[in-house]
Amino acid sequence: MQTQQDAILRSEMRVIDIVTLVPQAAGVMAEWGLHCGGCSVGGLETLAEGCRAHGLSEEDIVLLLRDIEEARRSLPPRPQTLCITAAAARALREVASAEGKHEERTWQGSGGIAVVLDGSGGFCMEFQDGPKEGDATFVQAEVPELRFFASVLTLGRIGGATIDMRDGRFKLDLPEDACGCAEQICGCGGGGAGCNE
Repeated sequence: MQTQQDAILRSEMRVIDIVTLVPQAAGVMAEWGLHCGGCSVGGLETLAEGCRAHGLSEEDIVLLLRDIEEARRSLPPRPQTLCITAAAARALREVASAEGKHEERTWQGSGGIAVVLDGSGGFCMEFQDGPKEGDATFVQAEVPELRFFASVLTLGRIGGATIDMRDGRFKLDLPEDACGCAEQICGCGGGGAGCNE
């Protein structure tokens, strides 16, 4: 299994996804003359597309990715775990049943719920047919038939967090050292990020 330190960013990833997973990437890109964070196209294009549009060579793209990886690796490693409360797992089981996912694939075969970061730094959960290569899989003891997936890069940003259901919304409780606050609200629940770096 990949570890947080082994995960590799790819030039085919969208700029907004890279910056969401590695907030320090915006500063590294700015040092290279790429101010993608403030660019209206930056969220839609891949890193390679943005680099080529600004005249960077393929070799430059490789070096830029190396610099972003170095910035990512300089951060203290986060736990490669997620905790899902029983309340959140039961609520997600109800959502899956209401959407017909229960019978289709969520509990049958390899399907489950992927925990991903969105472009605003919040988190979202989405039904997925199975884990992607390198994803970690988690279960909640009281609802063991429901599986949760998270990539190594996602865990590098929110690892050690707890997903809970409170006040009618899914919330992500981060350890205090993550960004100075205690929770984020899931974009799926109609709220915005409770904290942004």
